[in-house]
Amino acid sequence: MRRRLPPLNSLRAFEALGRHGKLADAADELCVTVGAVSRHIGILEEFVGFKLFLRHARGLTLTDDGAVYLRSVGHCFDQLDCATNRLLGMPKRDKLSVRVFTTFASEWLVPRLPEFLTKHPEIDFRLSSSLSPSDIDRDDVDIAIRRGPIGPDMDAIPLYHAEYYPVCSPTLIRGGTLLRAPEDIRLYPLLNTVQQQGNWRTWLDSNGVGNIDSEKHVWFDNASLAFQAAREGAGIALGQRHYLVDDFLEGRLLAPFHQGIRSRLPFYLVYAKRDATNPHITSFKDWLLVKISETEKRSMLIQDLPTRYFEVH
Repeated sequence: MRRRLPPLNSLRAFEALGRHGKLADAADELCVTVGAVSRHIGILEEFVGFKLFLRHARGLTLTDDGAVYLRSVGHCFDQLDCATNRLLGMPKRDKLSVRVFTTFASEWLVPRLPEFLTKHPEIDFRLSSSLSPSDIDRDDVDIAIRRGPIGPDMDAIPLYHAEYYPVCSPTLIRGGTLLRAPEDIRLYPLLNTVQQQGNWRTWLDSNGVGNIDSEKHVWFDNASLAFQAAREGAGIALGQRHYLVDDFLEGRLLAPFHQGIRSRLPFYLVYAKRDATNPHITSFKDWLLVKISETEKRSMLIQDLPTRYFEVH
């Protein structure tokens, strides 16, 4: 039977670009130029007869057809990888692709990840992070952590409700003005992010603190960078309990106020219902739930957590 196969190099470029989402990253992986990746995508689109990517000012995104094709092509490449490993006598390793929020990855998951990888050397583990929710079907992701809404074709296990409150290093206020009331927060720089500015505004408003001069804000790309700046005594960040348990217990950070805000919607562990019996998803899910439970128990040891919370979306 004669097979109708597209050019292999064009398929490799498509699969790499679909995973990374950026021409430069795909080019780096394939050791070719950005122009070469772009040409291969054009060749493949001409071969299949429809667009695989949408071009816009910020870059490229997969079309609906492209997303479906990516899952099939990725699956075929995984099968080729397994077949080659078997031929060469190498142990079979099955892929597990996990997508989480950037701060969750850097502040919580990555420090604990070696334990999971040691327990499961048979898994080809792939972690990616994003500031926006992942789409399991479109992004070739097996399991993700995100907030709602959750589609009817997904299984979702609630993990925790995010709790936010100002945090700072003890060195920030040592020898300076004590933070006795929320209004005193005006005396120090606020460490902010685009994603957190709404939560900061909610905390300030709910505690009767009026507008703060924009010059008092120091802006960061993500919350993890703001947390690190707070540890170094650069100002006051809006912390999240689950990420900073060790910082509280080891004295690197403190929560100077008794007021916090809590999200109404929890963070969920999400995967497609059709994959519910996937043993690698089950292994990661079970391990993650144990680690979350351990974090909850350790957080109960913290002495200066807020005692009053204002609910937000």
